[in-house]
Amino acid sequence: MAGMIAVIAMLGWLSGLAVNLLADSLPHSRRWAGPHCPGCTAPRPPAAWSSLLAIPLGAGRCAYCGRRRGLRWPAVELIGIAGFGLLYARDARPATLLPALLVGFTFLLITIIDLEHRLIPNVIVLPAAVVLGAIGILDPGRGAVKVLTGGLAGAGSFYLLYLMGGVFARAMARAHGRPIDEVAFGFGDVTLAGLIGLIVGWPAVVLALLIGILAAGVFSLGHVLVSLLRRSYSAFTPIPYGPFLVLGASLVYYGGRALFQSILLP
Repeated sequence: MAGMIAVIAMLGWLSGLAVNLLADSLPHSRRWAGPHCPGCTAPRPPAAWSSLLAIPLGAGRCAYCGRRRGLRWPAVELIGIAGFGLLYARDARPATLLPALLVGFTFLLITIIDLEHRLIPNVIVLPAAVVLGAIGILDPGRGAVKVLTGGLAGAGSFYLLYLMGGVFARAMARAHGRPIDEVAFGFGDVTLAGLIGLIVGWPAVVLALLIGILAAGVFSLGHVLVSLLRRSYSAFTPIPYGPFLVLGASLVYYGGRALFQSILLP
């Protein structure tokens, strides 16, 4: 039992480490570029690849610029350990566990990059769509029709929102007499919505995206109220939308579908 717990913790730690390394590389080069310091871009020695191991090994700061790592790196490694353990405890059958781990890995990586860079790279979404879409098609509980319909519904609905957001931005730019570069939805949100549709299938994609939109709306309202109280409100302040879509998809994919259906679709 102790040996299995150690194996699970190790695999979870490795997944969190991989997420951190990819989140440092993909937004800049769209490919694996090796671990480096985000401050001076100097390469990190192997002892500094893992944040949880760096401090005991005396590599908590960059050897070149002295910059200390933020909280994201150890937090993601701990999330990887906890997430792997929870998913293993939930259902250890390989046919269920492997797709759940791939979905969790993809969602965590997308969330971090969108929070830090307001970017959802195709280099993540497109391979994930192929792999996770194929897994869904081969799943007897879903099949090709539900998976592909979910993907088309997700991408199609958000593509319409993306077009509407562009029209709204141009109208506001004319009204204010200045260009507005920020839009409510980026095209990365369109591709992410399509990926979510492939993962959860039809009709669950409707619920997943609805939860994400509602969560983003609640957060935006709270952000506006806090900004007004602090007298720092600025119109058209962009927020990353991907994490909210990931939240909705995760709640549906990992077992919250029945609960939210009973609340929102009685």
